[in-house]
Amino acid sequence: MTWSQIIEDYAGASASGWLPQLLSTLEWVLWVALIITAAAGAIYAIYVGVKMARADSSEQREESKKRLINIIVAIVVTIALILFFNVLLPMILDATGVFEGAFGDGKPSGGDNENAGGTALITTIVNTAKVLLKI
Repeated sequence: MTWSQIIEDYAGASASGWLPQLLSTLEWVLWVALIITAAAGAIYAIYVGVKMARADSSEQREESKKRLINIIVAIVVTIALILFFNVLLPMILDATGVFEGAFGDGKPSGGDNENAGGTALITTIVNTAKVLLKI
């Protein structure tokens, strides 16, 4: 499930505005950022690895080794965050039912509690989306 699908599923026909377009554009930008980050990180890691292999002193090797570790950690964290926000978070929000009943679509919101299934931050975001989408 993607962000655009979440808006379409829960907002229905009223999702014709700037928000679905913004979310689909951001989703596309995140995938491009993932590719660029992975490619640039791999190229820089190779450069630092060659620099480490050609180092004359042990101090230069240690410095290159530290840089290489930092590069790998940064690439892994960046890729993990992009995948989380693009793939996992929409699936988690859909599975937990955070948006059920939030857009006034007749779906139950989870009993007497109007905000059941979500946190205060998510509820605030959903209410803001309702106002922006004029639902």
